[in-house]
Amino acid sequence: MNRYQLLKRNEKLIFQFVRNGILSYQIIRDIEIYERFDEMEEPIKDVKYLVLGEQYELSPNRIEQIITQMNRIIN
Repeated sequence: MNRYQLLKRNEKLIFQFVRNGILSYQIIRDIEIYERFDEMEEPIKDVKYLVLGEQYELSPNRIEQIITQMNRIIN
């Protein structure tokens, strides 16, 4: 299971934690970015990073880091 799958499986709990200030809202943003990245039909990853970077006002490098983190395997 990767990090995204773990977070998605516990989505209701994460929303409660964000609402109560236990977790940063950025975790929800990162989940959304990962989902949008996965849905994009563009075959070139660098283009996806650029497009999402513009949409979320983040650098393409930061988008790439978010995608990499979400794909990490959780033991």
